Amino acid sequence: MRFNDGAVDSSGRFWAGAMNDPKVKEPTDEGVLFRLDPDLTLHRVVENVSIPNGIGWSVDNKTMYFTDSPTKNIFQFKYDSVTGDISGRQIFFHWNGEGVPDGFALDVEGCLWVAICGGSKVIRIAPEGHDGKVIGEILLPTRRVTCPTFIGEELFISSAEEEEPDRYPQSTKFGGNLFRVHVGVRGLRRHKFKRQ
Repeated sequence: MRFNDGAVDSSGRFWAGAMNDPKVKEPTDEGVLFRLDPDLTLHRVVENVSIPNGIGWSVDNKTMYFTDSPTKNIFQFKYDSVTGDISGRQIFFHWNGEGVPDGFALDVEGCLWVAICGGSKVIRIAPEGHDGKVIGEILLPTRRVTCPTFIGEELFISSAEEEEPDRYPQSTKFGGNLFRVHVGVRGLRRHKFKRQ
């Protein structure tokens, strides 16, 4: 197994998803979302995921979002910032288009900016209470868009090498590049791991 994506919550806990390495074995539902607490206690928090991806928290810090890419779902959980416990898993957003949701970033308005790997775009999804509605998108010149992150009001968007270069030569030209787009809204503050 290998780790794929991670994030730190407001209390300094590190959350990271592990999956089967596709170079060794096709990813199955053996994946796990782990939580490492500041006292270095490790917890298996969500099991039976395939490719764990984006992890983040709502502006009010009461909801945690988590992506399992092959299902095309971003899940939401009730989140307790004091204990780190999550509960009430439900689908927040399901992607029906080409590609799968990958990494994401949240802005100060509570919207998720989600990379669509295999779909050549980043979509902006309205926060909880708005039915996970897509309210914007950024089109990119490569298919394998992997993860956005904020620096000020700019979104930096990573991409991966094209896996089918003969079929998608234009995507191959820009695969693996980093893109920068001014989006007019700031990202939520990122947190650091707090070791006790």
